Amino acid sequence: MFLEGQIIEFLDNDQLKVGYVRKQEHDRLQVVDPRGRHISIGGDRVVVVHQKTSEDGFPGFARELSEKVHHRQTEMDVELLWESLGGDQREFSPVELATLFYSESSPDAVSAVFRSLSEDTLFFRRKGTQFLPKTADQVGTERTRRDRQHEHEQAREHLAATLNHLIRSKTIEVTPDLSPLLDRLYGWMRHKSGDALGTLLEELTSPPRARDVAYDILLRAGKLDPHGDRFLVMAGIDEPFPSGVASAAAALDPHIHDAGRADFRDLPAFTIDDDDTLEIDDAMTMKHEGDTIVVGIHIADVSSFIAKGDPLDLEASLRSSTIYLPAHTVRMFPDRLSTDLASLRMGADRPAFTVEVRFDAQFNRLGYRILLSSIRVDRRLSYDTADRLIRTEDGEADPLLKTLHAIALHLQQERASRGAITVRRPEFQIHVDESGIHVGKLDPNSPSRILVSEMMILCNGLAADFASVNNLPVIYRTQEPRDASAVPDTGDLNPLAFEKLRKTFKRSRLSLTPGVHSGLGLSAYTQASSPIRRYADLVTQQQFTACLQAKPVPYDREELLRILANAESTEQEIRGIEDRSTNYWILEYLSREKMGQPMNAFVLDRKGNIELEDCYLRGKLQIPGSDEPGSILSVMIDAIHPGRGEIRFKRA
Repeated sequence: MFLEGQIIEFLDNDQLKVGYVRKQEHDRLQVVDPRGRHISIGGDRVVVVHQKTSEDGFPGFARELSEKVHHRQTEMDVELLWESLGGDQREFSPVELATLFYSESSPDAVSAVFRSLSEDTLFFRRKGTQFLPKTADQVGTERTRRDRQHEHEQAREHLAATLNHLIRSKTIEVTPDLSPLLDRLYGWMRHKSGDALGTLLEELTSPPRARDVAYDILLRAGKLDPHGDRFLVMAGIDEPFPSGVASAAAALDPHIHDAGRADFRDLPAFTIDDDDTLEIDDAMTMKHEGDTIVVGIHIADVSSFIAKGDPLDLEASLRSSTIYLPAHTVRMFPDRLSTDLASLRMGADRPAFTVEVRFDAQFNRLGYRILLSSIRVDRRLSYDTADRLIRTEDGEADPLLKTLHAIALHLQQERASRGAITVRRPEFQIHVDESGIHVGKLDPNSPSRILVSEMMILCNGLAADFASVNNLPVIYRTQEPRDASAVPDTGDLNPLAFEKLRKTFKRSRLSLTPGVHSGLGLSAYTQASSPIRRYADLVTQQQFTACLQAKPVPYDREELLRILANAESTEQEIRGIEDRSTNYWILEYLSREKMGQPMNAFVLDRKGNIELEDCYLRGKLQIPGSDEPGSILSVMIDAIHPGRGEIRFKRA
């Protein structure tokens, strides 16, 4: 058929379109549509052929055709057409169907049939330009599916309306109809289930905010304890221990010294911790033997109370770590074990995993041994008290602490010579209790903190050395060397310099193979110094105690790999919870105490990003200026939303 100069309707991306045939070459048609778009199509895509006209008259004809076909479609009854075929199961052309329904086969009638049957697919299935009637069973099945889909869409719309109402409502009355929905919302928020309710809430708010919104809804509905910690609730973390775990802890007996352990109970031991620390997992001793100084680093031996696979061990493997939040602490073990029997409390006999190190008079290391022991702490010192005893030169000076501090400085300098970074920024601390929000700064470079830090690094480094030499499978921490030439370690702790320095470090990783830990300046490093608070440390300790007792180690390499993978993922989750909680309480503190007050901020860049001097909180100026990065700016809070984790600043 020669179609040049004809108006046609053709299939374009499975849709019927109107076009004017400008040119025909064999079976290829050069077509222009009403918008002037040029298309090349095959002749087999032509469905309807209309009258011949000029190209100038084509746009007007296309508009008239659209109106005419639309009118014809309003007359169309697809179900009546289907019934009139009487179950005839063959393919019909649009011309045949138009003749049957309209009693004519005019181009506009054919177009109306084709479009109507393409839009309503309940009764016919299109095959190219032909239509095959569906069987009665097929139509019935499709009707049922559509009814269910319609019901689902209506239910979803109703659910969306209900959620929007709950989001906006200041108070929520829990009716019998609403209660199941709130239970679903609680289950989704706590257990991260794949409930469609949660997906819908994420669409209505945003994925990052959805769980916060769910928490606020449940709180207003009285479904949550207002005194509970929102971040633990949202993370699905239960503070109470299962009854079986609590019973197992209650059944534990206090430590009794036995001949299989070295007896250090007559050697005065001391601890240095924060005043409110209850899980005390390290203590120290020191004695002189001629010109030799013998330092004992004693770690709480939790493995003496717990065996692999018992209820306490399994629960600790699930919890992975104690979680420290400004307003709350969720312990890895019940208090009976974590703050009592295993904790190195003053005046009580306690089992210990001991690393004993010998130094000469110039503080050079001569050798070490690792053993199981019993100790008795006779002094509990706070960091402040220990700092005073180290710094003072009068009669209150403590020679033992001064010597240990001098050894710690020597160890720190040795590590620095091997590339370790020894300068750390002061840490912002925030604590929340019934009396309010308390903030402060912690100096990680104070004498006592350097002392404790260096002794723990020494303990863990020597433990790694022992494991490597004795082929003992443990979990190591490694860190690839940083690009030390990129940013020199000048000791300048301003945010820009600190950020540049931090970015030179590679991420530390867990491994079953000993390797360099560049940040600490050690050839091998493991963590066995916090078994009360970290499950991976307990597992490492269990390996050591079995080795020291000449027993088979409880964990093979495959088991350690599983523990390692879980430790890495859980560590990130817990860090995320702690960061979110800390950020929330910092914003809450600022909203209560600093509204309308000028504060100093460090300018990070020309985009308006700043960092508050007092709490290291980062935010953005409402209107960025031309302030030089590194300069100090006086700012005030412009807007703040602790629940959303949002804050914006303006110039003071």
